[in-house]
Amino acid sequence: MLKEALERIGAEYANARENRPLKGDELAEFIRQDAADAVRAVLAPADPARTLKIEGSPGKGNWAYVPWIAVFDPVVTTTATRGYYVVYLYSADTQRLYLSLNQGTTAIRDEFGARYTDELRRRAQLICQRVPEFKPRFNDAPIDLASSASLPAGYEAGHAFGVRYDLGHIPSDERLSTDLRDIVRLYHNLTARGGLDASLETDEFDDELPDGASIVEVRRYRLHRRIERDSTAARKAKRVHGYICQVCGFDFKAVYGELGTTYIEAHHLTPLADLPEGEPAPQDPETDFAVLCSNCHRMIHKTGAPGDLEGLAQRGQVANYRALLELLDA
Repeated sequence: MLKEALERIGAEYANARENRPLKGDELAEFIRQDAADAVRAVLAPADPARTLKIEGSPGKGNWAYVPWIAVFDPVVTTTATRGYYVVYLYSADTQRLYLSLNQGTTAIRDEFGARYTDELRRRAQLICQRVPEFKPRFNDAPIDLASSASLPAGYEAGHAFGVRYDLGHIPSDERLSTDLRDIVRLYHNLTARGGLDASLETDEFDDELPDGASIVEVRRYRLHRRIERDSTAARKAKRVHGYICQVCGFDFKAVYGELGTTYIEAHHLTPLADLPEGEPAPQDPETDFAVLCSNCHRMIHKTGAPGDLEGLAQRGQVANYRALLELLDA
């Protein structure tokens, strides 16, 4: 159970950090495996395909000042070093536990240097603006991780909103589960609304949207495109389906030689209407994606039926082109 897992870490972590080596430690393995599984079990009903990645960390090489258990949406990130994610953070004095919508600090520190905490705070404010419905549900007050080390300082600056628990009075499993599901729902809403993109005014492919598209349709469309561009599943889909367009049969390598080797675009088959805010998008590389050439990819989005590959294949001269390719291969 989640409450039991969180309490055990709070009760045992300080002693383990001060008196035992990290490698092979039972508590360290508990954080990595059992605590992560407890979080996964809470989220499983809303994520039956296990789209979300759950990871617990007591540190690498040495015990961390601040152990954590994170929830990553692969559309955004699969690592605590970049992007934004939901995370449980223990204060270094093991007095407090925070459930936080937070940000990866390493990539920001590498880019902005000494100004990285200012940039993290700016982005935290943008997060709050994108999902204002957090206000009656979660707290945007600063968090205190009781450490001056660089990573805890980054977590403090990257915190957008969440909830604080006193480790001596962890609430019930029911309350913990509700808090976790609600903040993950806001996490998905944030991604659907542009995440940390500086501008929502334009998108490279917005001309594929019908005139007069509603803001909800625009959000769903941009999430659809983001899944295709950025997700780990999209990259895996190319390896699963190969590198020849599944609509017209165009082969980049056959036309461009080595320059076209392994070039193709991943296409997310899920209809836009099935991408509601607050829920993870299906991302099975084999069943939820196809691979298309650039032209067919843009055209299938214009049809408004992203799953109808055969329908697009029968349009205009596409069928003739496919027949010609089959004739040449014969």
